[in-house]
Amino acid sequence: MTITPLLMLRRRRVVRANLVLLVSALSLWSMPVLAQAPSERLPDKDVKTLIDQVDEGRDKFEGNLDNQLKNSTLRGANGETNVSGVLQDYQDQTKKLQDRFNDSYAASAEVATVLKQAGAIDRYMQGTPGVTKGRSEWDREASSLKHLAGAYGATFPLQEGATVRRINDNETAAAAGAVASAADRFKDNLDKASTLSKDDREAAKKDVELLIKQAEAVKDRTNDDKPATAEVRQLVEQVAKVQTFVGAHQIPAAMTDWQSVKTSLGTVQQAFGLPE
Repeated sequence: MTITPLLMLRRRRVVRANLVLLVSALSLWSMPVLAQAPSERLPDKDVKTLIDQVDEGRDKFEGNLDNQLKNSTLRGANGETNVSGVLQDYQDQTKKLQDRFNDSYAASAEVATVLKQAGAIDRYMQGTPGVTKGRSEWDREASSLKHLAGAYGATFPLQEGATVRRINDNETAAAAGAVASAADRFKDNLDKASTLSKDDREAAKKDVELLIKQAEAVKDRTNDDKPATAEVRQLVEQVAKVQTFVGAHQIPAAMTDWQSVKTSLGTVQQAFGLPE
């Protein structure tokens, strides 16, 4: 078959197009995966609901287990395990968590204990496919435990050495209020900075006023059980903007208050799972 110049040109175009697609695919493949943004912070009332769900799920799981298994003793590399004792301990800890969690206490240590005990049960259920009674109930319990762990900055099953910590609404709102108060003092002290020009001072005070407004918005929304992740991000950005100003000017009279702003902001960022 005779290959005409027109056919050769078309083949070259097809090859070139395929090369472009291949290069594009390889470029996307080699691009770093962006870190996922943390999920929206749950207010205390939703965490309390999760804790109640975990206890309810535990009760349904235990109620659906085979009686012979519940009254048995398992033997393994670490010795003997009394199943009824494990179930009782798990019940005691979920009840303790329900009792301890409140507006003033996040019960992080109690959540860690529940997750560790549940992890042992989960390993047994995942490693023993012959256990069918109670399996669906445990799958639902594990789902609730995953959500609860997420509210404490952890995962379920809990990783060895993982940190389990939550900052409750009252502490979070108080930290946001402390940001606003310290920023207000910082703004007042700008008037004492003789090294600042009038224009620089006024521009900085306007930026700080916006910072105060954003901190108060975080405080109010947290107190009202409303989502506030977007407001916290705006607050962090505004603090960074003022920090650029602080870094470029000598204002020793205001530095103590500015450090207080950053310290309290760190608590707010921890509460919302944002990097400091």
